Amino acid sequence: MEFPARTALAGLGPAEYEALVSLHEAVNTLDVELRSALAAEDRARAWEAGAERRAEKTRFAFEVEAFRGLGHAAFRCADELEVLLWRYASAFTVLGTGILERLAAGGPPLSDAVVGRLCEEPTLAEFERAVAVPVERLLDREEEHLKRAREERRKLLDLVETAYECLGDTGIENPMDRAAAAGARLSADHPTHMDRPWTGRLDTLVALARQTPHEIARVLKT
Repeated sequence: MEFPARTALAGLGPAEYEALVSLHEAVNTLDVELRSALAAEDRARAWEAGAERRAEKTRFAFEVEAFRGLGHAAFRCADELEVLLWRYASAFTVLGTGILERLAAGGPPLSDAVVGRLCEEPTLAEFERAVAVPVERLLDREEEHLKRAREERRKLLDLVETAYECLGDTGIENPMDRAAAAGARLSADHPTHMDRPWTGRLDTLVALARQTPHEIARVLKT
């Protein structure tokens, strides 16, 4: 999805506009690279399986070792890219929501300092607040679109609850109560050796982040 033209976002301050552009590019690129890493992992697993069959007829199986190592490397790359994509897509969502809220309130453009803060990875509580804002307050849309927007945000609120459960799991070394977990940043504070809280929901987050500049342009047009 292409980013809106500057003229369509003329009602934004320079910091708001430039931050949205930068986060849009970061999210798009990381999403492409993540998909590439996942595809590389799938290819490596297929090559490994084929090499294992061939190795049954030979004394040498170096390609099995190589492809297994390639699969592990691709997995590690994809794992790190997921963390990066969460960090920037969550910030993109929070910034976009903040801009939509200030437009709904008729306020002036956000200051450079506020924009800079909103571009940081949000705490769990900050992210929860952003995706919990009623869509009727933000979007100038027909009811069918609002229903889809509510469903997207419901999935992300489910992500938040999963994150609270992960951070509070009594099986991890330092479980957090809900108040402490609210201040956590998932890229650094998610429990190791557990599924990421965003597993299965990252595509929803990326789609919402990408849509937000277009929703802002629509609000500015009305």
